[in-house]
Amino acid sequence: MNKIEILKKLLALINTGEIDEIGSEIDKLKKAFYAIYNSEQKESGAQDEDDEIDVESEKLNKDILAAIESYKKKKTEYYAFIKAEEEKNLFLKKEIIADFTELIENEENLGKLFGAIKEIRERWNIIGAIPQDKHNKIQAAYSKLSEQFSYNIDIYKELKENDLKKNYSLKNQIIHKAKTLLEEKKIKEVERSLRKLQNEWDEVGPTFKEHWEKLKEEYWSTVKELYAKIKLHYTDQKELQKENLIKKLALIEKVKEIISKEALEHKDWDKLTKELLEIQKEWKNVGHVPKGNNEKIWNDFRGLFDTFFDAKSAFYAARNDVFDKKKELKAKLIEKAEALSKSTDWKNSADALKRLQEDWKKIGHAGHHAEQKLWKSFRTKCDAFFTNREEHFKKMDIENEDNLKLKEALIEKIKAYKHKADAKEAITDLKTFSIEFTKIGNVPFKKKEAIYKAFKNAIDAHYNNLKMDDAEKEKILFEAKIDSLKASGNSEKLFQQEKEKIRNKINDIIKEVANYENNLGFFANSKGAEALLKGVNGNIEKGKNEIDKLKRRLKLFPKE
Repeated sequence: MNKIEILKKLLALINTGEIDEIGSEIDKLKKAFYAIYNSEQKESGAQDEDDEIDVESEKLNKDILAAIESYKKKKTEYYAFIKAEEEKNLFLKKEIIADFTELIENEENLGKLFGAIKEIRERWNIIGAIPQDKHNKIQAAYSKLSEQFSYNIDIYKELKENDLKKNYSLKNQIIHKAKTLLEEKKIKEVERSLRKLQNEWDEVGPTFKEHWEKLKEEYWSTVKELYAKIKLHYTDQKELQKENLIKKLALIEKVKEIISKEALEHKDWDKLTKELLEIQKEWKNVGHVPKGNNEKIWNDFRGLFDTFFDAKSAFYAARNDVFDKKKELKAKLIEKAEALSKSTDWKNSADALKRLQEDWKKIGHAGHHAEQKLWKSFRTKCDAFFTNREEHFKKMDIENEDNLKLKEALIEKIKAYKHKADAKEAITDLKTFSIEFTKIGNVPFKKKEAIYKAFKNAIDAHYNNLKMDDAEKEKILFEAKIDSLKASGNSEKLFQQEKEKIRNKINDIIKEVANYENNLGFFANSKGAEALLKGVNGNIEKGKNEIDKLKRRLKLFPKE
């Protein structure tokens, strides 16, 4: 074929043929064209540049290539359309599978199920092709559902037969249970069980027609016999109910006697309540009374209980008013404890919290429901303060360990100290030791008393060994005592105690001197009066000198 023929055939195929059917023909024409085209290209390469270009041939080349491109475009569009249709069909088939699954799993009406399955199969058959790579999987899913449907129908038929057998067995069991109730002594149990068995009988489905009449006759004859037994029981019960009426009237009299007793405290109300609750139990155990008496006797019995419990409520309401006041007082103590819990004034705040604890005890119990909660809150505030205080002093103890070592070293130094010949110089050294001990600062709280005692013993030993007259030594020793008190870490309290001790001693001596002076007149008329007077006057003088000495000691204390 030449190029003109190739072009004509190409255009004819593209314009009239089916794209999916003309592919092989198009390929043959393309090969024929490219064989001619490649031959022409070789020839044109061998020609001189001055040779004329075959315009007609070039135009044919362009037209043929254009036709080939047109085919490619149509082919692309065609397969895109085919793919879209296949995807659409895939979606539709997936919908059918979902509907099929829903029917098999949930539709219980067989008539509806068969109709819906028929419609699904018709929908499936009219849907065209789907993507080839999905075909096997989708078809397998559909086939599996069809098989499952067929299997379920077979199962249904088997189940129906089994249901008839099962229902026959269940109805026989119900008849057997009903006959067993004829031997039951408790009528309430007979009534309850009979109602239950009748409900079960109605709920059991159909059974074999050939056995139905016999089953029905046996069932109803047993039921009628049970109702006759129940009726006879209630005839006998009427006499028993009359006896129960007498018993319950007696219990009402007991209740009247109990509620007439006086109750002044919680324990009284608790005791009476327990007695009444026991009578309630007896009442319940007595049983029924005749219907005509039931409402009145119950209202009388309940009315007495209402009267008692109204009075009990009034008692506790009044008691609760007292509890409420105590709660208010304790709530205020909690507020004060809350404020103190954050304080760092360890001594005064601790004393204040202890006073609050005493006040708490004096207020008394604030009621069962509130007391524990209030106490927990109050105790938490107190514990918070004392925990903080303990942590504070623990921290101080750690910080004061170095001071302890310094004071221990100083005490050893004092012990090793050798007296100078000049007592005044020795006193100066000893005072220097006291000042140094004071300047070192606090030691851990638990070691404070022991380290102070060790210091005092060491320093006092040196003062006691000084050689000087008694008056001067006494003054020096007291000044040393003041220095040692100053070094104690608790000087303010110790100063107060020492001053109080001196003042008390002065007061005692003043009383003694006054007593001696009052008795001077008695000695004048007695034998040996001169010797007695001399002794009394000596005691008076001695007492006054002691008072002067003690007053001088008071002046030695540092001013506050």
